[in-house]
Amino acid sequence: MKRFSLALMLVFTVCVTTAFAATTFAGSAFQAHDTRAHTVAEANASSVDTGVALHGHIVKVINNDSVLFSDNTGQLLVHMKNAEANKAAITNADVDVNGRITSDLLYTEVQADSVTTR
Repeated sequence: MKRFSLALMLVFTVCVTTAFAATTFAGSAFQAHDTRAHTVAEANASSVDTGVALHGHIVKVINNDSVLFSDNTGQLLVHMKNAEANKAAITNADVDVNGRITSDLLYTEVQADSVTTR
């Protein structure tokens, strides 16, 4: 009788734990909130590896891989490929920047995955 009770308790515990884990996972998997930064101010306040989806304009091309990006909340250094080659097309144009925040010791930077003009 003791073995039966112990086995029944074990099965019950496994079932309850599995059901709890499934509802916890399902609840967190379907949350649809956007954790990306959408402004320079949000990007500066965010942690490293946070995604960004910025809209603004390129103020100046600094070198082949870096540009100074600006929106109405501030300015931010953005690293992108072939900035110097696209200098005429991107300077002072409305652009969308998608990427991730990286950080130097002194300031926040963005590593761009894509930069598209509007």
